[in-house]
Amino acid sequence: MTTRRAERGGFAPRAGAGTRAGAVLAALALGLVHAASFSPLDHWTLALAGLAGLFVLLRVVRARGASALAQAGLAAVFGIGWFGAGLAWLHISMHVYGGMPSVMAAAAVLLFAGYLSLYPALAVGLAARWGAARAPVAGALGLAGAWTLGELARGWVFTGFPWLAVGYAQLGGPLDRLAPLVGVHGVGAAAALLAALLAALIPGPGAARGRAGVPAALLAAVLVAAPLAVPRDAWTRPHGAPLSVRLIQGNVEQDMKFRPERAVAAMRDYAQRFVDGQAALTLLPEIAWTVPWDRTPPAIAQAVLEHVARGHALALGVPTILPPAAPGGQPAYANSVLMLRPGTAVDPYDAAQRYDKHHLVPFGEFVPWGFRWFVDLMTIPLGDFARGATVQPPFSVGDQRIAFNICYEDLFGEELRLALRGEAGATVLANVSNIAWFGRSHALPQHLAIARMRTLETGRPMVRSTNTGVTAAIDASGRVTAMLEPNTNGVLEVRVQGTTGLTPFVRLGNATAFVLSLAAIAVAVVAARAGHGTRSR
Repeated sequence: MTTRRAERGGFAPRAGAGTRAGAVLAALALGLVHAASFSPLDHWTLALAGLAGLFVLLRVVRARGASALAQAGLAAVFGIGWFGAGLAWLHISMHVYGGMPSVMAAAAVLLFAGYLSLYPALAVGLAARWGAARAPVAGALGLAGAWTLGELARGWVFTGFPWLAVGYAQLGGPLDRLAPLVGVHGVGAAAALLAALLAALIPGPGAARGRAGVPAALLAAVLVAAPLAVPRDAWTRPHGAPLSVRLIQGNVEQDMKFRPERAVAAMRDYAQRFVDGQAALTLLPEIAWTVPWDRTPPAIAQAVLEHVARGHALALGVPTILPPAAPGGQPAYANSVLMLRPGTAVDPYDAAQRYDKHHLVPFGEFVPWGFRWFVDLMTIPLGDFARGATVQPPFSVGDQRIAFNICYEDLFGEELRLALRGEAGATVLANVSNIAWFGRSHALPQHLAIARMRTLETGRPMVRSTNTGVTAAIDASGRVTAMLEPNTNGVLEVRVQGTTGLTPFVRLGNATAFVLSLAAIAVAVVAARAGHGTRSR
């Protein structure tokens, strides 16, 4: 009878209401700990502690008769803490800048967190449903494999939202050395496996005992130690002479940015900062110009073009009006980087002089079907933007080839890697962003961590020019070599050494993490069935 009730979805009868409430509160608290491991308490050990705590909790409730559905529910509660706290900055964009009532904005954040929580919940539920193997290693492999498939799916379904992927919290720890091999999701898979192994070894109901725990302990030790032998620069090498780059952080107030008088003042300030510099390349933030280039006040345009003609390239974040795709259609806007280079006449309608954002932000740059009503609740200039090509050629400046990405696009290493391949592949990555929408929040350090992971995956340096932060230079080993204080108006002068060569991740993308996850699940399923057969006999 106890088994049948557990299978239908709850805890066994001996698990009272207090026990269930305690488990739910513990799952929520562990999710909050996990969120803090990304920022503000960013440390790889804290991330492992949060995950291991969840896996211990799941093991304990399973030993007390909790069903697969109940375990999935606890993983969902963990996800609410993880994503609700980690993405709380979304409230700022909807309420402060969008004018949505605070309660409604908070509800929207919680609903979004609830959606994202479905992925870890489904992973845990399926892992429990397959049957936990008696062998701790096999059980940990199955849980880590399912968890990673959930992370991969979260980064793909509905155009994907891989923000706060588990691997980002491992920056600075031994597992981040796996990034050039298997990417952020492979790093996350290793973290989930390590956490599951540690959870199996922590005393309590269902814990590995005696000799059964030795293989788990040995594998956990290998996971921590072996990545340290992976060299940072095994697949890449320096390319050409270092490039002098000037990064400008305008710190333009988001609620003032689109007012005509403030927009012109910002253009004038950006132009002056460019003219004052002598770098080979200057980067301005995303939508530094709030109007297309051909609407630039003549005096400002003349000053900029004269300095370009003196041998200084300028990468300008600007909206571009594209002609209708079909006769009689409506023109579309693209979120672009316009590259002004010496010796080239400016033509913003020439695709060879622009990078157009490809991976658009849901609700911010395109409105998902059925959600127009939600966007209309906010007073933000949002709409449907045109998408750029998936792969756009890099821009040559000096000895380096620069591949741009705009704001949110640097979440998608699977896409960014495509610009690095081939004889003319990029040697430097460049990101231009404006996340002033999210105020003085933990979105800024989270976004910097994302950029650092891209450099580890690709073995390429990245320069970042942002409106409010974090404007920084990151070398090919993921180290921040220079940065501006967030929420300040300033200029950063850096020299960037480009690299060439392809890491395994650039060659194979997320396929490696996907295949390894399937293999881990297969091991767990076979072990569980073998254990079931042994018990039956």
